[in-house]
Amino acid sequence: MNKVDVIGQIEEELTWRVDELYFLKNQLSLINKEIDKDRYRKSLIVMLYSYYEGFCKSAFQIYVDAINSEKLIRSSVNLYLRTSSLNNIFLEYGNETKKDPRFKKLLPEDSKLHKYSRQISFVDEFTNFLTEIVAIPEDVVDTESNLKPIVLKKMLYRLGFPLDKIDISEHTINKLLNYRNNISHGSQKLGIQEADYESLEKDVLNLMESVRKIINNAIYEESFLEKAE
Repeated sequence: MNKVDVIGQIEEELTWRVDELYFLKNQLSLINKEIDKDRYRKSLIVMLYSYYEGFCKSAFQIYVDAINSEKLIRSSVNLYLRTSSLNNIFLEYGNETKKDPRFKKLLPEDSKLHKYSRQISFVDEFTNFLTEIVAIPEDVVDTESNLKPIVLKKMLYRLGFPLDKIDISEHTINKLLNYRNNISHGSQKLGIQEADYESLEKDVLNLMESVRKIINNAIYEESFLEKAE
């Protein structure tokens, strides 16, 4: 993995969003009335959320793509990535319509027996699964169209990041989401005052920077790999 290149891609995803946000924010200087500036800041908050969600999704996807491009065998990546990469296999072996051909006609409705048969097949193939090239599916990076703290935690968990060592600023995310939802649903009829917006913008940009650092550290430390005991 070209670590510098991958980290550079993530940096670029953050930079263009911040630059664009500041460009939009600078348009405030063209507005004369304070009440109109307050109204304009509502649109800035909507964009601030889109930049936050878009950056997180893009950054984590770059991380996943970088790991997949290494063509690592499944046993060489950490437990969480290994498990995520087995998702389609889990679904296949959990498919209740898949029945043992030896009992399909004799006992077609014996769900316990057919489940046991699928489990036997899974255990029998497990060693082979571990020697396959890992391919982490794209849907591991799922913002669910509403990147709440718990959704971000789910992504971090499935990608093997240590949740106990990461502060994802739940208060900041919830505050941003409340503003965004209230504006989108029409309940935030009043504009946003400068001090309130500036405080929120600072916190959200710090959050995005934290996400960048979390991923960069994982790349530098190669924490996506299984650690030798």
